Formats: sequence, structure tokens, C-alpha cells
Amino acid sequence: KTSFYTLRVPAPPELRDPRTSLVLGVERFGATEALRDDRIVFYESPTQINFYQYHRWSADPATLLTDLAARRLDQAGVFAAVRRLPSRDAVDYVLRGSILNFEEVDDQSGVRARVGVQMSLVRSRDRKTLWSQTRQAESVAQGKGVPAVVEALNAASVRVLDDLLPAVVAQVEHDAQQGSNPSQ
Repeated sequence: KTSFYTLRVPAPPELRDPRTSLVLGVERFGATEALRDDRIVFYESPTQINFYQYHRWSADPATLLTDLAARRLDQAGVFAAVRRLPSRDAVDYVLRGSILNFEEVDDQSGVRARVGVQMSLVRSRDRKTLWSQTRQAESVAQGKGVPAVVEALNAASVRVLDDLLPAVVAQVEHDAQQGSNPSQ
């Protein structure tokens, strides 16, 4: 029997009018070959990776984290729309990302999950990169087995996105304010 897992999505906040008329496009995040697979990755040693054959993600980690980031940015109430790219509709900003880590790590200290993400924000009109950051988070697996690892990966993913996404919003709001103030 093969078990499938996904990341938990927080409940959406109450619907309200967006704070801007801006549209954000989110490109599918890139990832290494090992993370473009739906099998759950684990490190057996600092240099040896392996995959669980019967424990898989509902989609590859890059797709899961792209979707989660887009949903959370949409729920932030800042943008008039958040669109997955490619899209025929124009966007004001593009969020790009790359999944650097999304794995179980086993060592003397126990089992933990490691998630690393790099993101950048590009202004569409001039293709200028306005912001770029990398974050990594680890979470200790509470319990045994793959379900505990999945919970730890979920917790680390939320922590990474909690670090990165407010900075994306702040940069867009700052840039939009600068653009509306001709004296700047």
C-alpha cells in the first residue's frame, strides 16, 4: 500500500477588500532533481540520500510549496489577485522561488525535517529584482514513522514561509508607495 501526504493549509481569514489593486504572479518554484519527485526524501548520512518507496507527496515538493505560498499571499489581503504563472493576464510583480531543502535528516540527535527556500520578487514593468532572500528551518519529528516526519516538514515549511512572505508583502507595499509618490 502506498500512502500519500500533503502540506496542511491554514484556514483562510475573513474575506475583505484587498489593500492594493496590484496583481502578483507566482512562478512554479524550481528544485533539484531529487525534489522534483513525489517520493519523500531522507538523508541516511550527511552524503547519502534515499527515498521512501511507499510514502509519497500528493505532488512534488516544489509544487506543494508554490501552491502554499500563493495561497498564503492571496489570503494576506494585499493583492487584488494572486495568479499562478504562466497566465495570459498581466501581473505587476512576479514571485520566483527555489526549493533548496525538503527532507528528513537522521543523525545522532534524532529525526528532524529540513526545509530551505530561496525567493525573489521581480517588478514586471522593468524586470528589476526588488528583493531576494533565503531561509532554512528545521523541525524535530515528534513521534515515529513517516507521518511524524510529514508533520515536521509541514511545521518547517510554515516557519520558512512565515519568515519570507511578510517581507514580500512589505517590499510590494514599499515599492507601490514609492511609485505613487513622484517626489521619491
